Amino acid sequence: MKKTLLLLTFVFLTITLCFGQNKKVPKNLKQAVTFLNSDCSDSLKAIIKLTEDTDLKALSYPWGEYKTINNWTSNDNANSKIVNYLKKQGISYYEETVILIAFKQFLLGQKIDENSIFKPYQVIEKKWAAEDKVRFTSDSLRGVYIPKNLEDCFTQIDSFWPDSTKTKVRQWTEEEFSGRVHLGFGMWMRNNWQLWSGSRLSKYFNSYGIYHPDDMSGIILDSYHRYLNNKAIQFDEQIKFCKDYWEKSEKQDLESKQEEFAEYNVGDTVLFNYNLGYSTPEQEEKDDDDICIAKGKILEKDKVKFMLRVRLIESCDKKGIIYYDNENSQSYNTKTKKWEKPKKRIIKRMKNGQENWFNYGDWQTND
Repeated sequence: MKKTLLLLTFVFLTITLCFGQNKKVPKNLKQAVTFLNSDCSDSLKAIIKLTEDTDLKALSYPWGEYKTINNWTSNDNANSKIVNYLKKQGISYYEETVILIAFKQFLLGQKIDENSIFKPYQVIEKKWAAEDKVRFTSDSLRGVYIPKNLEDCFTQIDSFWPDSTKTKVRQWTEEEFSGRVHLGFGMWMRNNWQLWSGSRLSKYFNSYGIYHPDDMSGIILDSYHRYLNNKAIQFDEQIKFCKDYWEKSEKQDLESKQEEFAEYNVGDTVLFNYNLGYSTPEQEEKDDDDICIAKGKILEKDKVKFMLRVRLIESCDKKGIIYYDNENSQSYNTKTKKWEKPKKRIIKRMKNGQENWFNYGDWQTND
């Protein structure tokens, strides 16, 4: 009860506590603590000191409102110094927790003992690494039982919810039920049944051509509501609805791209959008003031890939423009069975007179 009240108090106070504006990324745990000490408000520090170690993660975004640590460890910073430092210590999933435990020790005037902080989570993550090797066949992941099919999902949900909850669910319409639980229990299913990362349940849905976790959880919820109300599940119809949706969406997306791409013509002058950032801070400042215009000339079009071959004919910076940056790219590692960020960041630039192929969205027509 005490822990719950602390977390609820945090939710109401976050607006006045701290906004997590620290953009510096620490290189190790000691520096992370120093940054947090200057970044956090006294009110948030007080809550951290009273929160159990296992509950600290709930204070950090996206579980809580405090965003600084997430800014250091999110996918956009998957190769940041602190992430790589913790990864060398065997910590890849519990970054927020170990950082906050260290900060809590600091706030309590204790000596920060990295070995004791890391050890329990190293054990967990080592176990998880072993689980990942068999995640598509294992009956449990991260300590949670994974249903093997739709009927098994019903069995599990039946075991979660008391009869009083099931009575309420029966009284709701199917749309009301799905709408009410999609972001609550639905999110729990998507995360804990490993529908995003892959599990035997996601593999089950994949075998029917369903690949998006939202579709999987939607089918489970609609089917469970029908199951409780003794209605036909109509599983095949639900599968078809999802497939038709994505087919229609892909068709509309293709038509939209074709329409947009038709506005670009060989010989046209186009303006660069700086989608991958800037070569220099000065270039960014000038672009903000609309005085850094990079122009190119379309030399060729690839109507299949929606690509443009463009020669840069004008740039406001002698370093040119950035046409490639792998920072936000991912590739599938066949050994780890995961999508991973590149180990080394690569940035490529082009200067006036040089040519390259671009996604058409990197340029805008010069109307």
